[in-house]
Amino acid sequence: MDQIESLPEQTRAALAQATPDIQQSAGHVLACSVFAAECLRRNPDVLASMLASGELRGARLPMSGSLPVQTPADAAEAQFMAALRCWRQREMLRITWRDLAGWATVEQTLEDLSAFADDAVQCAMQRAWADTTARYGSPRAADGSSPPMVVVGMGKLGGRELNFSSDIDLVFLFPEYGETDHSAPVSNDEFYLRLGQSLIRLLSAPTVDGIVFRVDMRLRPFGDSGPLACGFSAFEDYLLQHGRDWERYAWVKARALTGADSYAELFASALRPFVFRRYLDFGVFESLREMKQLIEKQVARRELSDNVKLGPGGIREIEFIVQAYQLIRGGQDRRLQAPRLLEVLPLLAGGRLLPVATVNELGAAYRYLRSIENRIQMIADQQTHMLPADEANKARLTRAMGKASWGELLAELDVVRATVRRHFESLVFAVADEGPQATTTAAAELGPLWDSDVSVEALGESLRRAGVSDATEAARLLAEFRGSSVVRRLDEAGNRRLQALLPGLIAEIRPEDDAPAVLRRLLRVLEAIGSRSSYFALLNENLAARRRFVEVCRGGEFLAAQIAAHPLLLDELIDERLFSEPPSRVELAADLRDRLARIDGDDPERHVEVLCQFKRAAVFRVAVADLSGSLPLMRVSDRLTDIAELLVEEAMSAGWRQITGQFGVPMCGPDAERRAVRVCAVGYGKLGGMELGYASDLDLVFLHDSGGERQETHAAAPLDNQVFFIRLAQRIVHILTVHSAAGRLYEVDQRLRPSGKGGMLITGIGAFAEYQRKEAWTWEHQALLHARAVAGSPALRAEFELLRMEIVMHHVRRDGLREEVRKMRERMRRELSKAKAGQFDLKQDPGGIADIEFLAQYWTLLHAATHPPVAMFSDTIRQLESLASADLVPQSTVDVLTNAYREYRARGHHRSLQDSAAVAQADEFVEQRRAVCAIWDECFGGGV
Repeated sequence: MDQIESLPEQTRAALAQATPDIQQSAGHVLACSVFAAECLRRNPDVLASMLASGELRGARLPMSGSLPVQTPADAAEAQFMAALRCWRQREMLRITWRDLAGWATVEQTLEDLSAFADDAVQCAMQRAWADTTARYGSPRAADGSSPPMVVVGMGKLGGRELNFSSDIDLVFLFPEYGETDHSAPVSNDEFYLRLGQSLIRLLSAPTVDGIVFRVDMRLRPFGDSGPLACGFSAFEDYLLQHGRDWERYAWVKARALTGADSYAELFASALRPFVFRRYLDFGVFESLREMKQLIEKQVARRELSDNVKLGPGGIREIEFIVQAYQLIRGGQDRRLQAPRLLEVLPLLAGGRLLPVATVNELGAAYRYLRSIENRIQMIADQQTHMLPADEANKARLTRAMGKASWGELLAELDVVRATVRRHFESLVFAVADEGPQATTTAAAELGPLWDSDVSVEALGESLRRAGVSDATEAARLLAEFRGSSVVRRLDEAGNRRLQALLPGLIAEIRPEDDAPAVLRRLLRVLEAIGSRSSYFALLNENLAARRRFVEVCRGGEFLAAQIAAHPLLLDELIDERLFSEPPSRVELAADLRDRLARIDGDDPERHVEVLCQFKRAAVFRVAVADLSGSLPLMRVSDRLTDIAELLVEEAMSAGWRQITGQFGVPMCGPDAERRAVRVCAVGYGKLGGMELGYASDLDLVFLHDSGGERQETHAAAPLDNQVFFIRLAQRIVHILTVHSAAGRLYEVDQRLRPSGKGGMLITGIGAFAEYQRKEAWTWEHQALLHARAVAGSPALRAEFELLRMEIVMHHVRRDGLREEVRKMRERMRRELSKAKAGQFDLKQDPGGIADIEFLAQYWTLLHAATHPPVAMFSDTIRQLESLASADLVPQSTVDVLTNAYREYRARGHHRSLQDSAAVAQADEFVEQRRAVCAIWDECFGGGV
């Protein structure tokens, strides 16, 4: 009440007419903020004005494009500056009241403070531009335009997270050099220098009304010694030649306050590549530790332990964590390129980034610390981050934070800061403390590893003491690697990271391992990633990932070769589920959605690249599960099929978006009943039978249901549907087969469409049915048994499945079926075997996979008319099991065939993992082959 009684009479009168919630909040606000009380005393009319506008209780009023406190267009600079400062007092009073009264969240308070700063800079820029052009003329670009100065907000302003009494960090940039259009012209750089000086003076020059903002320009190129305003070309050169790690952190939070269009071009061409590297950049942890250690020395020197920003467990540590992950992964995930911390932090929740609980705790801590920071500054509008030392201000802050005592507030704050400190130490410093050179005693034996003066013999002795088997050969491999051109080309940072990494990797090799084989694979990968030494940093920073890397190389050539060819797969090693939880289709679909959400959907090349990266990572995870034994054969094929189906679906969706964007949606039917045409993709062969292997191509047929008298796209210039379909099919196949920076997805075979190579790329389902009923060969009906709609319109897919059953039930020529199947298999045996002398082709030789498939197909087509369920499934195993269930084939016969089939396919998978043909030695699978051949001869007769 004392604070209210001391207010001017006009203010008390206005308060008496206010709503009860405003009256009740007034005492609390004035008790917590000397600044608010002083504002009301100095400006007796301001409360009545704010109550009349509703802005105190409601949201911030948007700026109308001019200074809310009106001044004449020709007002003197002093008058303009006074109005700007009065506006600042009013806005800060409003923000203080709403925050302390509990009417605004922390996010709303930060947003309001930042929005006011944006508006103030833009108002001041309008005035500065008018004054500067009046004196020097307008700057001109080569095309005659007058480009604006780009004012970039950095730090908390750039992130829309400005605190209450903050200064504002700005950088001034301009697009082009040239000169002004004046009778006494000056260079553009001189003009923008004067413009920047004027802008700074309008905002920060102290007057009787105070300042608007202190302006800090030290983040510009070369800091205080650099030009106040920098041209785009000079700025790009600076980033290339002088840009430092701490500047990458700073530019994460950059945002254009003026000249946004010009800045967007500069960001795309220069800043994004500088800040957000295309590859995973775990090297940022090294620079982060260095920066943090410098800050901690400063904190200790200046006794800043009570600083809620820079002190232990303070705001800066949360910012460092989030910005580090932005720099590590921002090049891969554009969502992380946002400058606002509370927008980015939730995106870090996931298996390869931060645990959900960690993200939630950091988010709550950030909000708490930002709230206490603002309320410290709201006491007297002073730029401080220190807890108050005097009793009066302690009492004000205690009340503002809703606590009963200063001790209670400190206890709560200590818990919050301890949580932040624990996460920061764990994420940034813990790995360094348990780094590779401290992994085991064995690693300590490898000190001479990098010394070129150490002989191979001495190196071998060190390896023997470290427990490495066949140490002589291992030493030779290491010495050869040590002198390789890849190592010689490493820069200082890369060399340092590799020296730290190698002992830890070798220490993970077990005594029972074939050390030279494992080491050879490890070194092959290290050679492949040498030009991106940040991958060395990844393995140094993450002990679990390093151990998984060795485990992968222990597993064989395929996985190591995959990582060597595609180092981004190292990212998969971070996921703790890699060896314990094989991926499910749901997880694969979620991963694909997540990857696609990270990119600009209007970039077709990047879209295909991301699809390839998804496939590489997904197949890698499946292969790890396969080789570790956690995923049985049939599930391996299921997951590989899931991956292909997800990619075909996405390729169809992307193709549809792109082609309909050009030509409109295909429609059909009379005007009164016109409807959109549906399309779907049918998988044949291994895809249709859910039996894909690691190197399988895709057999695809595309169908549509366009029909009727008018078939054309809905567009200003309609396109005939048939032309549309050709372009659509071409686009889908292009997406699936084109070579990108990350490789390509699949080989696609469309020869199984009606009429083969000469047929249409996409067929009407009616024409497809007609062909299958009247013209299809027996081998095409065999192929139809392994056909399955895999992507596209659900309704059309269901229609195809009904059609498939109808054809195999009623339109198979069963007279002569046995002879047709036998002849086709004879031809395949003669022409397709890849076996050499003393070998067995697992698929094509007698007794192999194709014999089993042909037996299943023959029996299924033979009995489908009388026993339809035998044709319901599209895979060989379930077709055989259905035949046995219907007592059409003896269960003992089916058991022989299915067991052999599984064994052949398991070997074929593993041969594929070794990049080898699906062949075995002739003395293998002897009993299986003999049994399958006996069944074949019993069914089709001998002599083949």
